[in-house]
Amino acid sequence: MKILKVLKTNDHKFEINLYNEDLTNLNTKEIFDDLYTLNFYLQALQKKYNFYETLVIIHDKVKNEVNLFKNNGEIFLE
Repeated sequence: MKILKVLKTNDHKFEINLYNEDLTNLNTKEIFDDLYTLNFYLQALQKKYNFYETLVIIHDKVKNEVNLFKNNGEIFLE
């Protein structure tokens, strides 16, 4: 299972990091301006690393909350 960390920053950008089961970072930190671009990138990332079972961690700095969910398919964030 891969671990995807999504950070929603105060300036409404999205920063992501992808880790494997050993918590080794699989990609460099990427920053996106909108959800459309982020979702497109996530689909390409899933095909590149061939993973579909993912623990998704969303940290929203604006609302000061953290959400966790397990995803078994294509990742699409709203």
